[in-house]
Amino acid sequence: MATIPEQLKEMGFGCDMNTFTGYRMIDGFGFTIKLDTVNRMYTLSVPCAVHSQGEAAQLDEAARMRLNDPQNSLKNAGYDGRTLTLVYFTKNMVLKVSDSLGGVLNICMELIRQFNAVPICSQCGRADSLSIYGLEHNVRCLCPHCFSEIQSNISKKNKAQNEIAENVPLGVLGAVMGGVAGAVVWLLFSLMGKIVFAAGMAAAVLSFYAYRWLARKVSRPGLVLSLVIGFVMMLIGMYFAIGMDVFFGLKDIGHQVSFGEALGLIPDYIRLNLGAVLFNNFFGVFTYFAGAVICILQYRNDRKIKGRAVMLA
Repeated sequence: MATIPEQLKEMGFGCDMNTFTGYRMIDGFGFTIKLDTVNRMYTLSVPCAVHSQGEAAQLDEAARMRLNDPQNSLKNAGYDGRTLTLVYFTKNMVLKVSDSLGGVLNICMELIRQFNAVPICSQCGRADSLSIYGLEHNVRCLCPHCFSEIQSNISKKNKAQNEIAENVPLGVLGAVMGGVAGAVVWLLFSLMGKIVFAAGMAAAVLSFYAYRWLARKVSRPGLVLSLVIGFVMMLIGMYFAIGMDVFFGLKDIGHQVSFGEALGLIPDYIRLNLGAVLFNNFFGVFTYFAGAVICILQYRNDRKIKGRAVMLA
């Protein structure tokens, strides 16, 4: 099966992998496709203008009427006075863009031609040498003036961010707080008698994002530090979860011990129940590393698009 970028290419679209957005200029109109594989849908948007508020209302109504056609599988449609938007939903587990994009494009072009809409800049609403640009976390259709202005603002923001020092102590505090939250999730799963699965990922992701939030920026050592702290917190959560198993297990058979004494019996418990302990905690540890990969990819993507302002089409 063709990948989504390959499917978009077959339809004449480019694909910005930083934001997972398709883009194309058609007859002067700038089309963008925001892909959402988690919810199995995509949003096709095109900035355009009509000649009066009355026509704008009619265009919005005409777009919404398309929702009544079951063949379209549209989840939403409308015109807000500046952007015509069609949201398409697919039941396929894998998002098949090329199976439906042609039909959605035809609907969009029919509406544009029906109301004699004209292409405009998504920022200022003027029609002036429009192009599609990649701007940090989004893709937009802009005129040269608005692009230059946004590019300047991004440069100023980027310069200001570079001058900000990474607050490592606060970042460490955030990582510890995030890791503790992940450890609590681990304990809750254990108390409910569930196999610890997503708790490991929670420890990694919460530690990284809490570090980034409080430190205000993340360096490579900061990334490593946040993930190490998250891993340690996860192990602590695992340790206390096993202690609870020992505590309640002894209580069920009539042996009353304190929780501290139960913690001291953990090495013996692990030695006698090694298979069960490994089984109950393997998936949690595995998902921790999966969460760490997500954090690393997020870190790399943040650095890749930092200060980005480029023409795409």
